[in-house]
Amino acid sequence: MKRVWIMTGVAAVVTVTTGAAGAGARVHPAGHDGAAPARAGTVYTPAFGINDRGVIVGTFSINGRPAEHGFVLARGVVTTLTAPGSAGVTHAIGINNAGDVVGDYADARGIMHGFVLHDGAYTTLNVPGSRDQTLASQINTAGDIVGSYLDARGVSHGFVLHDGIYTAFNDPLATGGTFGFGISNAGDIVGAFIRHGHRYGLLLRGGVYTTLDVPGSTDTYASGIITAGMIVGGYTDAAGHRHGYLLSQGRYRPFNDPNGARGTRPHDINASGDIVGAYTDRSGIHGFLLHDGTYTTISVP
Repeated sequence: MKRVWIMTGVAAVVTVTTGAAGAGARVHPAGHDGAAPARAGTVYTPAFGINDRGVIVGTFSINGRPAEHGFVLARGVVTTLTAPGSAGVTHAIGINNAGDVVGDYADARGIMHGFVLHDGAYTTLNVPGSRDQTLASQINTAGDIVGSYLDARGVSHGFVLHDGIYTAFNDPLATGGTFGFGISNAGDIVGAFIRHGHRYGLLLRGGVYTTLDVPGSTDTYASGIITAGMIVGGYTDAAGHRHGYLLSQGRYRPFNDPNGARGTRPHDINASGDIVGAYTDRSGIHGFLLHDGTYTTISVP
């Protein structure tokens, strides 16, 4: 199903906060598909983004505490991220090939702000007119950022931030909100929208919307896309089980982390076809990397 893309431009209001990326971080994992926040006594280490160099970003909690922290995993070394102004929650959600990181954090009032981390300095992102939530989900090589925000009525819209200008987008079929999750280096966007209580994935390419709906699913989202056109996302089947999928050449290819007894939720893909996401078992939510058919669990010390 394809439709015309209608967008409205909004002048950007960007607050710059300087601070070094480093220890003492917080992160939020709800990221792409609204996963529940970390609960005491459970493992919480979902992976949300991966660039073409294999650098991974995600979220973790320490010793099962409810505070959430961001992380960057590069060549086996973990760097913790804390956004200035964070009150215990920071989420690292996306990363581009230059190493710029986007995500969100909660302030002392519980308001969610987006951020971009570039050369060690954090810039806070707030869509003009947003009520209490701006979430930045991915950044491409050109520095374009995609995400979502809530308006004054509490309705979710997708946005693209390009050259300091926020542009909102809404799927014409949406009756309950639109969400921007991923953007390729070619500028193609993936995400989701709600229609009459059912979530569908969306692809926005060349000004045209395409609905993504895994056959037999009760819920579908699209979270990552590369320039070659391959898309990753997740779906829920009729029995309530959560699975991942890779969409390539018009074909949905389901996959599941073998450790994910309670579900698999992919979040991103890079140009090499490596996929990151999260799986759930009895002990909590774990990050994973899928490379050349092999799953590796991502653990944050």
